[in-house]
Amino acid sequence: MNSIQSSSEHFGQHLKRIGGSEADASGSNYVVTPEDTVESAASGLRIEQQLQGHAPSKQSTLHAAAQVLISRRDEQDRDSYPGTSQSGEYQLDIHREAGRTTREPIPETDLEAAQIWAQERIEAEDANFGAIYFPAGGGTDPGTGALECSYDRAVGWYR
Repeated sequence: MNSIQSSSEHFGQHLKRIGGSEADASGSNYVVTPEDTVESAASGLRIEQQLQGHAPSKQSTLHAAAQVLISRRDEQDRDSYPGTSQSGEYQLDIHREAGRTTREPIPETDLEAAQIWAQERIEAEDANFGAIYFPAGGGTDPGTGALECSYDRAVGWYR
């Protein structure tokens, strides 16, 4: 991810990586409301497809399309959604032995650089596991957002 990519562009790339297209996000008559979450938008997209007589898309495609739509909504109204992720805004969750998880922002905009920084933090905390997330829909709590990759001391980085 480059430093000028928005969260909706990021989720659009994810949608394409899993076999979806821009039409899955913008080709529907479904309109995202201020109250919508990713889950409710995915459900709305599925219902809209059924109303149009189309076979529903795979759940992963619906979820990814909903992420794009929610991100676009949030980017257009940052005052109402102040936690909306900014370009290159990765978050690190560090999972400690005692079951406690903390989240902290990563000061890198490139995923590879973020992994290097995150691995140093995980090891400095003497933790065995960590995960890099790209926050979505204002979620800043541990475990929220789009999982980019995970780190296990025994394995290294994996997706």
